[in-house]
Amino acid sequence: MNRTQPNFPEKTTIRAYYVSMFLYWGALYIYSPILSVYAQSLGASFTTVGMVVGAYGFVQMWLRVPLGIWSDRLGRRLPFLYAGHFFNLVGCLGLALAPTPIYLIIFRGVLGISAATWVAFTVLFASYFPPDQSPKAMGVVTAINGISLIVVNGLGGQIAQMWEMGTTFYAGAVLAAMGLIATVPIKEHRMTRQPPTFRQIWRIMTHPSLMLVASITALNHYTFWATTFGFIPVHAANLGANKFTLGIIGVAALVPYTLTAPMNHHFAVRLGENRAVFVGVLVMGVTMFVVPLIHNIPLLTIAQGTSGFGRGLVYPLLMGLSIREISGEDRATAMGVFQAIYAIGMFLGPATAGAVADAVGLSGAFIIAGAVSVIAAVAALILLGTDKRPVKT
Repeated sequence: MNRTQPNFPEKTTIRAYYVSMFLYWGALYIYSPILSVYAQSLGASFTTVGMVVGAYGFVQMWLRVPLGIWSDRLGRRLPFLYAGHFFNLVGCLGLALAPTPIYLIIFRGVLGISAATWVAFTVLFASYFPPDQSPKAMGVVTAINGISLIVVNGLGGQIAQMWEMGTTFYAGAVLAAMGLIATVPIKEHRMTRQPPTFRQIWRIMTHPSLMLVASITALNHYTFWATTFGFIPVHAANLGANKFTLGIIGVAALVPYTLTAPMNHHFAVRLGENRAVFVGVLVMGVTMFVVPLIHNIPLLTIAQGTSGFGRGLVYPLLMGLSIREISGEDRATAMGVFQAIYAIGMFLGPATAGAVADAVGLSGAFIIAGAVSVIAAVAALILLGTDKRPVKT
């Protein structure tokens, strides 16, 4: 495989990158199966639970563009990887020690700072590949992300079941510390360039293709974060799921997502980009309409798996498409814009779902999430291109 930087110590750098990224996502998500239920145990209402989950996306919404611009101006990605692991460590310790839901919101926001550095993670990895292979590279990144989430969701639920829910946050802090160490062997070539002007930054931020893809992804994330990482665990707990089972339900959504992600470009080759996104997002939407009718754990687990399959079809494809038309030196800024826009969905999904659940019940939250997915699917079908050759395979 050709690299854009042939002098890299490829095996050492890429292997270290895989480990670092695995631990980065592990620290961010090991507690996700029990976060909503834990917030309720501290006295949080549905609205407050939504704010706890959504604070993560709220911070990213504001930080990802500035971090992308900063990274492009420095011509560096590695410092942001270190920062990501550091804020993971602080955030997980803060959640473990939080006495009230307000503190959960604050330290969930700290973890949002960590997640905002994902801009640098993705662009650094994409730099190891030719530009026309960026969607394929994002498929690899997404697969590793999914593997990490599968492992830590099961582990997090088991830890909470064996000891107590707070212990899961300490486990996240341990993973974050390990991630800092794992990042040390990663190398990069520092880019030398003139700092981008405001006009250049504005041109990147308003690139039509980038804005379109990011907007569709934001709608997709609205549904995912309102449900899988928001109120599916609450619904499952209401059906009698214990902490370990909550982890299994989370894994059920992530296994199909992870298995499907590396193949998303093949679906796009056969269906066309717009149809591939349409099918994946519509699958997620239909699943959410069905969730309120489910009253047992096995069926809920199957529904989560179906939703995960749909997300795996579309997310890495959209991530790759967002920077395909952007030059290499501007990609961190573009990725920052993309991730900042979809973070709006990460914030509004759980935040509005919580308010709706308090007003009319959990079923209303799932139905609205399904409707948002249908809107995103139709937008993708009509507005995205129909290119059937998005990557070189």
